[in-house]
Amino acid sequence: MPSLLQKWLDNVGLLNAAFIYIVLYAIRPLILFPATLLTVASGLIFGPWLGTLFTIIGENASANFGFSLVRWFGRESVASHSTLLISRWDEKLKQNGLVSVMTMRLIMLPFDAVNFSCGLTSIRHRDYAIGTFIGILPSLIGFVLLGGIVAPGVHNRTLVIILSALFMLIGFGIAHYLKRRGSDEVSSETN
Repeated sequence: MPSLLQKWLDNVGLLNAAFIYIVLYAIRPLILFPATLLTVASGLIFGPWLGTLFTIIGENASANFGFSLVRWFGRESVASHSTLLISRWDEKLKQNGLVSVMTMRLIMLPFDAVNFSCGLTSIRHRDYAIGTFIGILPSLIGFVLLGGIVAPGVHNRTLVIILSALFMLIGFGIAHYLKRRGSDEVSSETN
């Protein structure tokens, strides 16, 4: 399989292949193709380093496209039919959107579910975009490196495996810290 991908890459050219990959990733929410598969594939196709760069671009474009699509078509409907519970959740996201989105990304909740559900809320798009960008980095890098282990031309596979695991652990560690910090803030507010 890696040799077939390398042959395709040689025929298409690196920049054309990167453009195709980024566009496919960006429109992926329309067909609900699993983001993780594309992320791992980029490491396999482009190698761990270029794969990371192209996936950062594609995954952020995909997230913001899905968010904007739902915001455009569904926000008003949800706002007019919301319950007290939904209104409270919506207000919390509006007030603390960046950290909330970052935490959802770090604990790797389903990618499109986060895109679409946040699009239905009144969270600021800027907070959503920044929280997504920061929150997806550890797992994105970990999964691209995972795919890059078998990419042609990767010489130190052991280092790539270690880095992949390290980035996953960093993401979970940051998510745990943010969750704990949020719990501490809630308990101090109630006292």
